Amino acid sequence: MAMKSFFSLIAIVFCFVFCGIARECNHTIKKGSLIYDFSFAELAIQYLESGDTLLLNKMADLEATHHLLNHAGQFHYNVPRDSGHALLKYLLSAYQENPEALRKIKQNLQFARDSIAQTDFPQRICMQYLPEKFAFSGKLFFTVGYDVGVVFADNASLNIAHPRFMENPQEMLFYSIHELHHAGFVQLKEKQMPSLAITTYGEMAELIEFFTHLEGMGTYAPLQARVKREALDQDSDYLALMDEEKMEALEQKFFTIYKHFKNQPYETLTPADWEKLAPFTDGARLWYRVGAKMASEIDKMSGREKLTGLMLLAPEYFFEAYLSLQH
Repeated sequence: MAMKSFFSLIAIVFCFVFCGIARECNHTIKKGSLIYDFSFAELAIQYLESGDTLLLNKMADLEATHHLLNHAGQFHYNVPRDSGHALLKYLLSAYQENPEALRKIKQNLQFARDSIAQTDFPQRICMQYLPEKFAFSGKLFFTVGYDVGVVFADNASLNIAHPRFMENPQEMLFYSIHELHHAGFVQLKEKQMPSLAITTYGEMAELIEFFTHLEGMGTYAPLQARVKREALDQDSDYLALMDEEKMEALEQKFFTIYKHFKNQPYETLTPADWEKLAPFTDGARLWYRVGAKMASEIDKMSGREKLTGLMLLAPEYFFEAYLSLQH
């Protein structure tokens, strides 16, 4: 009996140590050089289940939370930016005392593990739209409550509680490609993104060039994955891309605004000039749609190597490559 008890004790200790390690490792899944990080979403679910505010303190120290704070600070998001704790309380308040939302968030987290991270789906697709021998150096965080997904430095995040994903979890597949490609793009730019502290038309033209290249590639990269899964009609950007007449009108609008700044580089920006950026993100979504059209044309006419190689250059060369095809 003594010997049996001894081996039982060893088994318990073994299970405690190694299962504990497994649970700790379960916060991340590593595929090649890329890390899929679930820590934020896991703790968010625990907080929503328990209401334990101490969990917010733990979450505030997460790399994913610093990622969101850095993004909010640089791009002046209308969210609390003073501390991680304040940001988290604000983000998660929308899902408190909402059992149905919590159920869907849990479901989406499992989908993210099984269909995104374990399969390495976004990285496998992104590598087809990044320069040869590229290797990710950052992480893809799975978060709750901040935009649809964002990039900062060489890290990206995906908000598994976004209404689009709560309605259709399959959309996370395509947006994980979009956001992860952004991380690769910014990594190639030495982790630098444009500042909004600009004063001249020339700087505004450069900002437009950067985000057109960034968002255009991010939108183009999942296109064939959507085609294969018959999911083009699930997103208005891809419906627009399939509408030639609509795209011609959007492109005309895009270049009218762009040339307004590009052709007068020394003019001083006014508040009214900033309002001209609205169609790039709202409604017409010019950065995404026209940018994707530009990427598609370069890919078809000049080849994939040319398209991916342009990410190693300043964004203005993306424009030059596209405009050279129009003559």
